[in-house]
Amino acid sequence: MDFKQIEIDGLVPFAKGATGECFRVGEDQILKLYYDGFPKERALLEKRNARTAFVAGIPTPISFDAVTVNGRYGIIYEMISARTLSEQLQESPERSEEIGQELAHLALSIHNATVKEKDFPRSSEKIAKSLPHATYLDEKTRENVENFMQKLDEAQTYTHGDFHTNNIMQTHDGIMLIDMGSFSVGSPLFDLGVLHFSFFESPESVTGEVSSFNGLDRKTREAVWDSFEKEYFNGVTKEEKERQLQELNKVILLIKLRFEALYSKHASEEYCKKVRDEVLKVFS
Repeated sequence: MDFKQIEIDGLVPFAKGATGECFRVGEDQILKLYYDGFPKERALLEKRNARTAFVAGIPTPISFDAVTVNGRYGIIYEMISARTLSEQLQESPERSEEIGQELAHLALSIHNATVKEKDFPRSSEKIAKSLPHATYLDEKTRENVENFMQKLDEAQTYTHGDFHTNNIMQTHDGIMLIDMGSFSVGSPLFDLGVLHFSFFESPESVTGEVSSFNGLDRKTREAVWDSFEKEYFNGVTKEEKERQLQELNKVILLIKLRFEALYSKHASEEYCKKVRDEVLKVFS
């Protein structure tokens, strides 16, 4: 596939993530631009994932051109009058409960979609690739982690892979997912785990009143999560909900393990030590 070369001089990103940043280009399009060093195959993978999700009926913008900007690769997406949910919540925290319900419906639209692909990335792969960097893991603990992830991989469910309020856009037609680079198949608990991590467990969210990651104060984050959890598990028996929440706590811990293993320089030694101690306590 040919990559169209474009210029974005003067444009300021409205959102940044671990792999790239997003720009508004015109009134009805956004550009997801990967950072320097990410290969073109990463952009092509995301474009394929976006198409797979769109065809499956998951709310996500239509992907257009694959582009290059000064040697960086990206994708142009359809977007109309869009803003991130983080921006929406910053301006209208009184909508926290409503937005939590909308988030739950969006998550369920992903997790209830019919999976047709036979060969697709697994949701656990990002954590699995981080394990060699977690050098404090003894053989038994690592085996227990791998067995737990293997159990999660039995699920045949689409997952977004990076489900948080910076990657969800508010449009006139409702909320939509962006950043489809981690779209995969596995346990839906990975999406719930990422959302919870972004709200309460990341280094940016555990210090101070306002998270520097999404700009949300703790009261707003708690209100959104409480509403999300209630709506997501609506209709599920009390016993089944409790079982899933117990597993979710382990998934959140594995997300923290991955962060500590790969991005420890972005956290305090106290934070990293606490993660390592908790992993050893739960999985040993």
